[in-house]
Amino acid sequence: MNSYYDTGIFLKLYTAEPESFAIQEFVHAQGERITLTDLQISESISALRLKTFRKECGEEESTAAIDLLKNDVREGIVKIADVDWHHAWLECRMISEQFASRTGARTLDALHVAVARILGAKQFLTSDKRQSDLAVYMGFPVINPSLKVGTA
Repeated sequence: MNSYYDTGIFLKLYTAEPESFAIQEFVHAQGERITLTDLQISESISALRLKTFRKECGEEESTAAIDLLKNDVREGIVKIADVDWHHAWLECRMISEQFASRTGARTLDALHVAVARILGAKQFLTSDKRQSDLAVYMGFPVINPSLKVGTA
């Protein structure tokens, strides 16, 4: 695994948001299959349904995006990584204890960084400031693909 995708970045591949085009270009330029965990899939589905709840999109639109995501998993376009979740939570607690007071990172921020470490990611993709700071403390190069339009 080369890149760990924060859910907020990954989700823009399935929604029409201002940063979506830049992220799509970045992903294509990376030339690697995206690897996700059940955490990212679950967060993505929840976020898409939340968009419906907030009236940011219709039920049909969120359902279509979820169906596309599920299809990409079935077709192997998106690979699901097997994670030892007990190990991930232990790592999450250690990261939180050491760095949450410096970064303001929340539990899910620390869990994402912990999982990226466990999976051996080489870089961390996020646009979230707290998560970015935490990933840097943990030694990851951090990239915000939404800022890479035309440079990927």
